[in-house]
Amino acid sequence: MEKFRKLWKSCPWAVLFAVFILLYTGLDMTQTDRERSEMENRPLKTRPKLEWRVLMKGEYDERFDSYINDQFVGRDGWITLKSCVESLLGKTENNGVIYGKDGYLFVKLDRLDEERYQDNLRYTKEFFELYPELPVTFAITPNAYMILEDKVPYGVPLIDQAAFGAEIYELAPAHVSVLNLLEPLRAHKEEYIYYRTDHHWTVYGAYLAAQAYAQQKGMELPDFEIFEQNGRTIEGFYGTNYSKAKKVGTRPDTMLLPDIPMESVAVFGEEKPGLYDEEKLATRDKYAAYLWGNNNFTELKAENNRYPAADGHKTRVLLIKDSFGNSLAPFLTYLYDEVDIIDLRYVNKLSDYLRDAEYDDVLLLYNFESFVSDPYLSTLRY
Repeated sequence: MEKFRKLWKSCPWAVLFAVFILLYTGLDMTQTDRERSEMENRPLKTRPKLEWRVLMKGEYDERFDSYINDQFVGRDGWITLKSCVESLLGKTENNGVIYGKDGYLFVKLDRLDEERYQDNLRYTKEFFELYPELPVTFAITPNAYMILEDKVPYGVPLIDQAAFGAEIYELAPAHVSVLNLLEPLRAHKEEYIYYRTDHHWTVYGAYLAAQAYAQQKGMELPDFEIFEQNGRTIEGFYGTNYSKAKKVGTRPDTMLLPDIPMESVAVFGEEKPGLYDEEKLATRDKYAAYLWGNNNFTELKAENNRYPAADGHKTRVLLIKDSFGNSLAPFLTYLYDEVDIIDLRYVNKLSDYLRDAEYDDVLLLYNFESFVSDPYLSTLRY
């Protein structure tokens, strides 16, 4: 005890730190692992199994480090504290998110995985070559910073998506139509077309892209004011970029849920009561309410197609998309009798859906960040 008193008098901060570490370790050992972080809107790593194969490859330590980083006591609180301190220090980014003007938070996309990018270019080209008779439209959705350039801090070195987009579109052979969305979105950059706290576009941004697609096909959507008047507004949406950065003082976004009548909505054959998963609106991951989140195969049967075929033929379009397509897909029901939707992350073989189906059009719609990094684009070839 005498030794402890002497130690306390000589270096109290070291003693306090040691006690803190011991107590924190004890708490950490008694904590039950969480499967998901609501604040970060992502699954958390769970304790890895100690397997001989993993141990010999040297992967166990890496997996265990990831597990510890995800499961330590008070993780959400420490993330918030880190964000507060960095805001006070005047930092302009945190955890891969850039603090922009007017409360916008942008994904920091400053480098590519060149190998993955080249692979995805090859997979897409092979898809086009596999189906030379398929009437495909190819569109890359730009990330918010590419459209809202005046809200990005000066001098931040971000990838020029316009330049890469031009390279990507060069893949398209004669039977593939290119839909460049840069200009249709830039024409409305002063409006609310991207969420401030999330990486997705708003419903209005999705509408503008759908309208550009419709006009390229010689068609028109109803005026957006109709969807605003008949839709529901959801307050208090904090999206993925906020979940990563937790910037102090960030204002939440609002979400519009347009009232678009449907004959039926089915997710992998299961009938749904409407376009939106109402339960998701009560969670942090509110964007997942659109189209019941990301699923392998979704089918929308239209009640309001403005362009029915004269011969009674049921027109169909296949939308191959990432999550940006979830808020866009319902607008296509004004152009076709049926809209089929595929997310490549949840299917094994795209050919299973294309082999016997007869589609009037196919829309391949991918966000730029997803296109250059998604490992599931290889499914296009199978």
